[in-house]
Amino acid sequence: MRASLAAGLALGGLALAGLSACGADEGPDAGVDLTHVHGIAVDPVDPGTVLIATHEGLVAWDGDETARVGDISSDLMGFAVGGDRLYASGHPGEDEEGPGNLGLISSGDDGASWAEVSLGGTVDFHALDAWDGGVVGFDGASGSVLVSEDEGSSWTTVATDVAVADLAADDGRIVATTGNGPQLSTDGGATFTPLPDAPLLVLVDLTPDGTLVGVGVDGVLHTSEDLSTWTEGAAVDGELRALAAGPDGHVWVATSQGLARSSDDGATLETVTAW
Repeated sequence: MRASLAAGLALGGLALAGLSACGADEGPDAGVDLTHVHGIAVDPVDPGTVLIATHEGLVAWDGDETARVGDISSDLMGFAVGGDRLYASGHPGEDEEGPGNLGLISSGDDGASWAEVSLGGTVDFHALDAWDGGVVGFDGASGSVLVSEDEGSSWTTVATDVAVADLAADDGRIVATTGNGPQLSTDGGATFTPLPDAPLLVLVDLTPDGTLVGVGVDGVLHTSEDLSTWTEGAAVDGELRALAAGPDGHVWVATSQGLARSSDDGATLETVTAW
């Protein structure tokens, strides 16, 4: 393994309460259980739309209602947007063909269709993030962090025997949440070091201006512009599911109860749709 992402970094308190528990009610107009969300991202084509990766495929909320995207019904364990592409990982849905672990799949038409990129049958990314041309993922099957600089065609394993809850990345930085707190790499994953004075974060994302936004184990939003000083924001209402920072500065949080948005850098949250 490399650097301080060591085998002893068990998640412990970082476990997302209820993340694996599938709710009984279906989301409005979606035909999918929106209480079982694995990830969210802002649509790269339409920043007013939030893409929601679920146990039963991909759903979009367009500011008014939710609707299924494409005909994929896969369990999308990992999900990210990089440039104009969508990336995902997980397991085939009922009646879908493919290996038990999907490896990395990608869509270039905003989720209408998907194709395997690499690692099918071997890798199950439980956390993914991406930037224009690059992807980083945490493989839940092997406990490894992998990085690709060519849209997922080839990979470098940068850490092994680790426990990572979430990843945030841009062109030059990777942030991983661990049981010892969030850790930063500025060399493509070759080394990781703890972020100074950081709260114990579960989910993280990087905004377009480089600000790190995260939700702590206490359910509170935290932001940092310089990755060394931290501002505490609003508390999340409901069991935490996923987090995303949009290109327009909005911060989005999915919970067991619905989708919330912050328009003031995490200081306040408003529920925009419930499920």
